[in-house]
Amino acid sequence: MNLRPATLADLDLLRHWDEQLHVIASDPNDDWQWEIELDHTPDWREQLIAEIDSRAIGFIQIIDPAREESHYWGDVAENLRAIDIWIGAETDLGKGYGTQMTHLALTRCFSNH
Repeated sequence: MNLRPATLADLDLLRHWDEQLHVIASDPNDDWQWEIELDHTPDWREQLIAEIDSRAIGFIQIIDPAREESHYWGDVAENLRAIDIWIGAETDLGKGYGTQMTHLALTRCFSNH
């Protein structure tokens, strides 16, 4: 499995994943505004596509919640990370991909950039 930056080329795929019932159940009230956010690349956020053999299977967002623009997390200490992870297709659930994605995300969070 590898992670690559999400781009505008992923727009249709991310919109499709957003319509899947298991994704809606995990985040029912969010409009990610992909067409805007995929073109907005602040240094406090990474939006990543998880791939296996060049096939996209999920999405990860890693943010610095102290610097995130909406302040969704409230007043938080600096140098923390918040992680969103989801699997796109229901057929990819239950295969350990989320665990692998979590390990890759945590490695990124604790690496020395």
